[in-house]
Amino acid sequence: MLVILWLFALTVRGMQESDSPADQDSDLVVIGHQWWWEVRYPQTGVVSANEIHIPISSKWRVRLESTDVIHDFWVPQLARKIQMIPGQPNYIWLEADASGNYDGSCAEYCGEEHARMRFAVIAESPAAYAAWLSEQEKPAIVPVTDSARNGLKIFQTMTCVNCHSIRGVSVSANAAPDLTHMASRATLGAGVLSNTEANLFLWLKNPQAAKPGCFMPDLKLTDAQAGALASYLETLQ
Repeated sequence: MLVILWLFALTVRGMQESDSPADQDSDLVVIGHQWWWEVRYPQTGVVSANEIHIPISSKWRVRLESTDVIHDFWVPQLARKIQMIPGQPNYIWLEADASGNYDGSCAEYCGEEHARMRFAVIAESPAAYAAWLSEQEKPAIVPVTDSARNGLKIFQTMTCVNCHSIRGVSVSANAAPDLTHMASRATLGAGVLSNTEANLFLWLKNPQAAKPGCFMPDLKLTDAQAGALASYLETLQ
């Protein structure tokens, strides 16, 4: 009994040290969706997707939520697994001692594309992080080429605007990733494709071919429409 009580005391102490209390403000909010990650920085209003930027040697308190089913937040090199349960926020500490990209994923089966629900934690120097955040706070730039301007019109007139937000263009939708600075991200579709103009064109033409079961519909875009929309989205640095 004494051994059991001793182990119990060690467990409780470990939980208190590793788990963030629920009565503190969060530095970061990560929301799990089928099958992508929404990343919010409450102090600035910056919203991103599938990439988490943090400064090194800084302990960040992260609030974890889910909008649909149970997901599981896991960055093996930085933090333990913790579930994201609809209607029940959980909290975790996130800290990196060295600069680099740390791979993360959902570790709880959550549907057809569970295996390709990935994200990256990008740990950088405080100066580099501050520069990134400053850029992210800016609204989307105004397109200057004919192709990009045509792409903006397509975005506004088709169903894109009903799901995606772009700061300065449309901010009411949050069913899909915020695209304000989409071109600055490394991947598309939560890690499915590298973020290149060619891959973006393929994604817009037929997202189901790249990520079967994802909730982005095939809009039956012509090559000209997909090319113009890709040109516009590529300006969103």
